[in-house]
Amino acid sequence: MKNLMKMIIVLMMIGTQVNSLMAQSNSTGIYITAQDYKAGKLTYTDAKNLKLNQFLGGSHISLISDGKKVKLLKADVFGYRINGVNYRFYKNEAYQVLDTAGFTLYSHEQLAPQGKGYTTNASYFFSLNENTPVTALTIANINNSFAGQADFRYSLENYFHSDSDLAIYDRFNKQYEIKYLYFEHQHRTATQHASL
Repeated sequence: MKNLMKMIIVLMMIGTQVNSLMAQSNSTGIYITAQDYKAGKLTYTDAKNLKLNQFLGGSHISLISDGKKVKLLKADVFGYRINGVNYRFYKNEAYQVLDTAGFTLYSHEQLAPQGKGYTTNASYFFSLNENTPVTALTIANINNSFAGQADFRYSLENYFHSDSDLAIYDRFNKQYEIKYLYFEHQHRTATQHASL
């Protein structure tokens, strides 16, 4: 009987922790600074009616917090999280954060005319960290950003034949192929330095 009671208590504790983690990962709010983003610190987590004003280069976001309307300039906000997905603002545009290991990959949805209507196209971008500019994910831009890492640049040029290849996601290994090459280069560099 005592063992059963202990088991029930342990299961309840585990269930509470899982619910807490799930609530945290799906939370919605605003990252005021890059440091807030790195720390996972959200502001306005009780926000309702988050409006991003994305059309025509809107420069602010609006929301309702504690029953009051709040208006924030995108230039004064790092980004936001909605339904567990992080976004970063750069030049009044929202970029979805795809991967942050090593350097950050982003996607950005844009409307494009198609036939009699419109469709959304995803474009891909990167930044070296959360404080550097968001740049188009092209072979030339990667070469410029990683100029001092010749092995990585040469591997990149040999492996990828066009800019669109840089956004290929390996579903089997669950990572972007460019990240695989980047970390292979980092591993080789670390191994070379360790053997000296």
